[in-house]
Amino acid sequence: MFGAVEVEERIWCTPEKRYQRILAPAIGVSIFSKSRRLQRVLADFGAEHSFEASCKRIKEHYGFDINISAVRIETLRHARGAAQMLESEYSESFRILPKEGADYVIAEADGTMICTLEAGPRQAKRPRCWQEMRLVAAEAHGSTTPVYGATFGDVDDTGRRWGHCAREAGWALSSQIHAMGDGAEWIEKKGREVFGEQLLFTVDFFHLSDYLAAASQSCNPKHPKRWLKTQQDRLKKGAAKKVIQALEANAEADSLPDELAPVRCALRYLRNRLDQIDYPRALANNLPIGSGLIESGNRHVLQARLKRAGTAWLKQNAHDLAQLRVLRSNDRWDEYWLTHNAA
Repeated sequence: MFGAVEVEERIWCTPEKRYQRILAPAIGVSIFSKSRRLQRVLADFGAEHSFEASCKRIKEHYGFDINISAVRIETLRHARGAAQMLESEYSESFRILPKEGADYVIAEADGTMICTLEAGPRQAKRPRCWQEMRLVAAEAHGSTTPVYGATFGDVDDTGRRWGHCAREAGWALSSQIHAMGDGAEWIEKKGREVFGEQLLFTVDFFHLSDYLAAASQSCNPKHPKRWLKTQQDRLKKGAAKKVIQALEANAEADSLPDELAPVRCALRYLRNRLDQIDYPRALANNLPIGSGLIESGNRHVLQARLKRAGTAWLKQNAHDLAQLRVLRSNDRWDEYWLTHNAA
């Protein structure tokens, strides 16, 4: 507004302090501090882009330079604030449900691998490893506003967040939970523990189709795509027995290892999940049979920021930043800045 403003200031030395600034406290300015608005800007860009790219965007949009460390420090500071805010909510019980809510709540869970490294000097060689961060999601049937949760924690912590997401999405005593997963055992078990008798678990149709696609080359070498389409149509109509018969007729010998026996693997996968393939019920109720909700969430909530090429994170920083992105994805960004004491 006023252009460049320059102020000359005397710095006074006292026996108690090396120096004493007279002007700064008189006009309400703290050295090296950042206004609440600037904090929000830095955290906003830092949550979406690399810290280096954030500096460039701040220069482009606001016309001033700021160093990478400042963006990093403020982003991670508010990421910790977001983690504390969510953890406080997760510590409460998610089982206190209203009588009425959504008829169906779609609930999905999955994991994605995040590259982490140990703490130490930045220039030193530090071991890197890939660790699974679990993402959970819930959405009322017909809604377009999913609720997410993320954690590096164990399956119990994952289930706790899953329950809170479902409650926020509209889970009530009258609801049915249409849960989906890729066949990972922990997803189905934790779903039954969290949602109890309200759970209707369905294995992802397209994940099952991957097994059938691998088997199709052995079952019908001349027309594998036609064979696959036939089996998919049968599953959608509830004719799983016919799919099993088609696989049994072409199953490999038990002596072959699994990597050379795609038909046998598909047969085993299907037999172990016969209680999870009620696709006719899902289709009749206009419910999804694929886990697109969680796959989309993995891409835009976690991977877009935490899984960039060449990026590695301290585990705690990755966890905290994931919580900040969860708040944004759950449309609670304004709520955080209104309630959090960001001094």
